[in-house]
Amino acid sequence: MPRLTLSMIVKNEEKYIKDCLESVKDIADEIIIIDTGSTDDTIKIAESYGAKVYNFEWVNDFSAARNFALGKSTGEWILYLDADERMDANSIHELKRIIGTSQRVGYYCTVKSIDREESRDNSMSYVRLFANSPEIKFVGKVHEQIVPSLTYCDYTLSRSSILIHHIGYNVSVEDKQKKAARNLPLLLEEYSANKDAYYAFQLAQTYNVLGDDENASMYFKIASESAKLDRQYRAQCYASLALIAHKNFKAPDAEKYIAYSLKVDDKQPFSFLLASKISHRKGELNLAEDKCKRAYVLNQALLVKGLDVVLCVLLDPEEVIYYGLILALQTKNNANYHFYQKELFALYQSRDETNGTNNYEPVQKIFSNSAFSKQEVDAITGLINKNNLNFFLFMLGNNPYKQQVILIVDKLRVNFPDSLEVRKLDARLLEEFGKIDEAIEILESVVKENQTDPAVFFYLISYYLKLGKEDKIKPMVLLLEKYFSHIPDVMTRVRMLKRKLLMLTTVPL
Repeated sequence: MPRLTLSMIVKNEEKYIKDCLESVKDIADEIIIIDTGSTDDTIKIAESYGAKVYNFEWVNDFSAARNFALGKSTGEWILYLDADERMDANSIHELKRIIGTSQRVGYYCTVKSIDREESRDNSMSYVRLFANSPEIKFVGKVHEQIVPSLTYCDYTLSRSSILIHHIGYNVSVEDKQKKAARNLPLLLEEYSANKDAYYAFQLAQTYNVLGDDENASMYFKIASESAKLDRQYRAQCYASLALIAHKNFKAPDAEKYIAYSLKVDDKQPFSFLLASKISHRKGELNLAEDKCKRAYVLNQALLVKGLDVVLCVLLDPEEVIYYGLILALQTKNNANYHFYQKELFALYQSRDETNGTNNYEPVQKIFSNSAFSKQEVDAITGLINKNNLNFFLFMLGNNPYKQQVILIVDKLRVNFPDSLEVRKLDARLLEEFGKIDEAIEILESVVKENQTDPAVFFYLISYYLKLGKEDKIKPMVLLLEKYFSHIPDVMTRVRMLKRKLLMLTTVPL
């Protein structure tokens, strides 16, 4: 009898399956592949690794396919993976140790979902390795689970340090939404039949990917209120609710939910970073700085020591470092400023020992507000990414060498065409050079596309005043009242603005 069976269900996975099978070829004694209708080279690749491939007619039920695979698996132990997952090479030794025993146990493994698009790596614990038995069955049409069956059959559930890398979410927003849209009907059907908090959580996550804040919030609230759901899931629900509120400028809700999240679980780096940004928007800079530092320290500890958690959202250190630098500059905290500079240099060195120092040198020019050559303009532009964009815009906005700044901003307009902050800085620079009409043109295009930042509207009103375009002021004030009536601070500014306009203009408000 084989010791370990790798059990998989696949469809059109030629892009991913080779690396998956390569990662376990020296440990899996049997590979069972259930194909649900591939039209590419998936089967051919699988068979090249000695896999036994069986066809299965798709019935809109992931558990049905998984259970069919279990029925074909003869190993004493079952490891189940998806084609877009890879076993970490350092986990093979522990995997060998576990399958060398004979016991009714299911082992939690850490599945780390890499997402460079969002600069967030989600790590979650799932039972992916368990002793084989004909009694064991998966449940759930989608986001299928094995734990209920293992528990019912009196299996012991234990933790392992086995790490599985999941790269399927390291795709564009559009591809994530296609996958979410595919899963949504199955999830709704499953939740209709089984009002389980886990499925409420998965529904919330799915609606979140689809950009449906209303339904995402509804299901996050349902899941967060369930005492049966693991506290780390509940903390993530509250953090997600806080993020939605923060995105929509609902400050009281954002503060309430992030406080709940940290109360339920105070070991989540993402929650502390979000708490920092909520405080930052309120102008509570010292509090924001403290929470940012906490987020960074927690995140580094998890990256270095590893994870022993059910759910954790890991941060890209670069994002936190650059955000910490902005806060340190705003609070004039030299200690933190030098701390983050040191961490940044170490980060660049760790990622590229050869060019780490060379990459850091252009950044030092930015730190010192110095002039830079054309070559350095290119080097700086090449270093800017979505993790550090706001920091560079912050520094460039204060750099006295405006002609050089314009060269960089022109490149950033090409590299980050959808960035609101880049266009705002571009408008500010044009204003400084007396090109207010061009600045207005940029911000008017922003208002047509994006109504999420009240600052754009206030900038436009100030530009209209400078050029005496009084007829354009009232429509902009009305838009502020239309889109931001739910934000007390903005409405306070609007009332003050109206009083000033009554004194300065003939605009009927």
